[in-house]
Amino acid sequence: MSVEIPEIREIQEGQITTVVAEDLEIKGTIRFKSSVMLKGVFEGEIFSEGLLVIGSTARVTASINTKTLISHGSLTGNVTASEQIVLKNTATHIGDLNSPFIMIENGAVFNGSCVMERNSSSAASVSPAETTDYSTQPEPEAAVEEQEESYTSEDEYESSEQ
Repeated sequence: MSVEIPEIREIQEGQITTVVAEDLEIKGTIRFKSSVMLKGVFEGEIFSEGLLVIGSTARVTASINTKTLISHGSLTGNVTASEQIVLKNTATHIGDLNSPFIMIENGAVFNGSCVMERNSSSAASVSPAETTDYSTQPEPEAAVEEQEESYTSEDEYESSEQ
């Protein structure tokens, strides 16, 4: 299968448009289009058309809808990302994840459910010849025959005991 996986690059703090400092505590709703790094405490909702980075010192309790999430810190809440979610090795996430591409590094803690559905535009790069519909394939006959032969009837069982 050939699916284009988004490139995961290390993001430097200087490349981020807005950085919310470690000593800030914010409650409410954040909406942005570019990139934001949270390093402090945030509680509420986040709506983004860009990149959200949760810093290693951040403690976030929020419902998040973004394009891309990279988490190094503590995050509680459900996340929907249209492009990808990356939980780095220092991340702790409690809540559900929904994104076409999800990467959880060794050492990260994740407690929740995970849904990875790729829409038709992502799946378009998969050629139809490479896909297989397993729901319509018949079960191999040999396997069925073996199963049937391995069972004995009660009559056969009783006659073998005598």
